[in-house]
Amino acid sequence: MGEENISWKVGEIIHKTGDEPDFAYLLTKGEVEIISDKGTRVGFINEDEVFGELSILLNTKRTVTAITLKESKALLIPKKNLLDDYNKTSFFIRAILRSTYVRLTNLNSTIKIDLENLNKKA
Repeated sequence: MGEENISWKVGEIIHKTGDEPDFAYLLTKGEVEIISDKGTRVGFINEDEVFGELSILLNTKRTVTAITLKESKALLIPKKNLLDDYNKTSFFIRAILRSTYVRLTNLNSTIKIDLENLNKKA
């Protein structure tokens, strides 16, 4: 597959909201924080987890910012390789992944709306 390794120091920005997605990453060492476009911490990536695939599979720009919390290393997964593998999977698996990714993308705004409605009722 021709994978390459990359490393980052603590506090480095791997990608920002609005960036073009050229790679997904398999984190092999360290920890990465995921921040929404509104600046809210929405998750963490730990060793042996993949991140950065969402915008590639949904054909969008980056929807979150990824910043290292520790010295980190990852295996780069080129966009073309990820899409080639994704397109080889069954239609049903692709449909499940796509609907899951769309739900995840919408989750941040859904939570915000629900909390605003809850506050109005209180």
